[in-house]
Amino acid sequence: MTTRSSETDADTVINLKTDKAGKLVLETLEDLNNIMLLRKRKRERKTPVWKPTPTPPPQLVGHLTYPTVPYYVDEDDYFKACEHNQLPVIDKFLNDGGDVNAQDNFQRTGLHKACLMGHIEVVRRLLEAKADVHMKDKLGSSCVHAACRGGCLSVLDLLLGNGATASDKDKMDSTPLHVSVRTGHYDFVEYLIHCGAEINAVDKEGDSPLHDAVRVNRFKMIELLVVHGADQKLLNKKGQCPLDSVLEWQNGAKTLLSEPGATS
Repeated sequence: MTTRSSETDADTVINLKTDKAGKLVLETLEDLNNIMLLRKRKRERKTPVWKPTPTPPPQLVGHLTYPTVPYYVDEDDYFKACEHNQLPVIDKFLNDGGDVNAQDNFQRTGLHKACLMGHIEVVRRLLEAKADVHMKDKLGSSCVHAACRGGCLSVLDLLLGNGATASDKDKMDSTPLHVSVRTGHYDFVEYLIHCGAEINAVDKEGDSPLHDAVRVNRFKMIELLVVHGADQKLLNKKGQCPLDSVLEWQNGAKTLLSEPGATS
C-alpha cells in the first residue's frame, strides 16, 4: 500500500509505503530517503520562526524624556528643554558653549523654568553648570520664587543648599514665604520658617504672610504662622491687622446673607 504524505515542498511530494497495519514499509533506498525527508520537515516545523525585535519607543528613565538630539541647539531649544525635562538637549547646548544663564524675553533663565516645573534633575544639572541662583526675571522673581510656585520641595531644598536665599523679594516685595502661603504649599511654609525666613516680612501693600493666609482663608497656615511668632497686630498700609481681614470677610458674608431673597 502506498500513501501520499500531506507534507509538501514547492515541487516535491513524499510518497510513503505502508503495510495493511499502517506501518511504514522500508524496502528500497527511495523509501529510506522519503522517511528521512519527512523527519527533517517535522523538525523544521517545530523550530520557532525568527522575527526581528521591534524598535522600542523613546525611553523614559526617572521621568526624564530622551528625545532625538538635534544637530544644533539654540537658546529657544534650550529654554524648551528646561521646561520639558530634556536633559540630552540641555547637555548639547551647554557642551557646545551655550550660556547656562541665558534669558528669554521675560528675563527668565533655564533655571527659572526648571524650578517652576519641578524638574529636579534638570535643576541639578544647571547648578553643576554654574547657573546663577540670584538672577531675577522682569518681575523681580528669583528661582526660589519659581520653586515655591511650582511646588516641588526637593527643588527648593537643592536651591537653598547651593547658595540661594529664602529672603529674596520680587518687585512687589513678596518673599518666597508670601508666595508659598498664596499658592497653598503648606510644606513650603513650614520648611521656609525652619530655614530662617522672616515670618513678618511685608510686601509693598504692607501685608505679611499672615495677612495673606487670613485673606485666602488657609486655617492650617494661619495656625502654623501664629505658632512660630507671626505678629497678629501688624498693620498693613490700609491700617488693617490680619484679624481685620477675617472681620471684613465675615461682614461681607453677613451682608450677602441678609439681603432680600438670600434665604429663600
